Amino acid sequence: MPQDTENENSRLLKRLAKYLPRGCIREGDHVPVSGSGSFYTDAQGKEYLDFSSGIFTNSFGHGCARLNQAGFKQAERLANIHGRHCAAELTFYRRLFSHLPAEDYKAIPYNDGGYTIDRGLSDVINHFGKRRVGIAAYRNGFHGKTQAGKLLINETRKAALYDNFQIDFPNCYRCPWKKKKTACDMECAEAACSKLREKEARALIFEPVQGAGILVPPPDYWKAIERFCREQGIVLFADEVLTGGGRTGEYLACTRFGIVPDLIALTKGLANGKPLSVLLEREYLTGNQYAVRPLERASTFAAHPEALAVAGELLLMLEEGEILPRVRRYGKLLAEGLAELPGRFLQVGDVRSLGLMAAVEFVRDKESKEPDPLFSMRVFDQCRKSGLETIGGGHILRLAPPLNIEEDDLLRGLAILAECIAEVQAGGMKSE
Repeated sequence: MPQDTENENSRLLKRLAKYLPRGCIREGDHVPVSGSGSFYTDAQGKEYLDFSSGIFTNSFGHGCARLNQAGFKQAERLANIHGRHCAAELTFYRRLFSHLPAEDYKAIPYNDGGYTIDRGLSDVINHFGKRRVGIAAYRNGFHGKTQAGKLLINETRKAALYDNFQIDFPNCYRCPWKKKKTACDMECAEAACSKLREKEARALIFEPVQGAGILVPPPDYWKAIERFCREQGIVLFADEVLTGGGRTGEYLACTRFGIVPDLIALTKGLANGKPLSVLLEREYLTGNQYAVRPLERASTFAAHPEALAVAGELLLMLEEGEILPRVRRYGKLLAEGLAELPGRFLQVGDVRSLGLMAAVEFVRDKESKEPDPLFSMRVFDQCRKSGLETIGGGHILRLAPPLNIEEDDLLRGLAILAECIAEVQAGGMKSE
């Protein structure tokens, strides 16, 4: 292995810095140049086991020959055409719709998660006659970086487009009612329903598993929320940008929780890194007088033929390779490996996972549960130095290995993570 492992990475990033604004490049970062399966290599030749899957986008890892070939073949026939449909779109929908929880969905294709959320919010407003209505979101959620998406979680008195407000997402580790996971009356669901009623909500947008912290609600939480929303006529909008595509062991996390939303947003798990997103809406939402206007739902790169070809092939691979049962099986291995960490390390407060998405929450001590973002950052850095790519952020380290990862690589990644936590806790960080 080269001795000066940062040299070529640093040179490239220094040149890039000339063209990029401050904040775009993290000190000590590296530049990936190639990848195969669950691994990628940086500009200096260092290999990383990718427990981030390109931040949830590379469901089948790097350099998947079959998916690449599907894209190449479509590009040779027709790479792009604006505002028209293609055969690859039909193939994709036929395979996608077999995984949906109801038969009356309609698909609206785009190429970005934030835009898809924005379009869904527009259709909710359209449904209520373009009136300002109460739209609820969960505190600390994330729904993209468009202005409308940001306003959902911005605790202002009035948003520009709707009367927004926030409710608390269930956090079993930090339960305000001091309940245990195994002995819970779901006071969190009662509190959410009470706030929805008080604020006269007309719509609720939610992540089935809150992505920033991989917060997994109690098993029956979403059924209770769905039941209340149906009684009150509240539109349910599921943001499955992170969870969709098989990440939780079902194609949709909503299926795993047994609920049927009115809108569903999908993107990251669709096309193995190709830009594609889909907004799924129940038919009663798609036919109002505002939404059916000509070009109302058009977008420059929507329904991109190359991305659709890859997405259709990915769905076929999910079925042929029995990937979803594999995700559930390997998800148990991941959960079992993580469950050992709180007992071994003082600063591991909680671990949680569903399928192949997981989080380790670091705290200063187990009694106060005070978040420890510095310790988390050091573990993230140590993992990188040890050849394991994770997803850092605040005091939480997220893990999202590829859905087709080999068992040996999954166990190897868990072992590296434990070693890195031990190194940081002992006060030393290995050099590369």
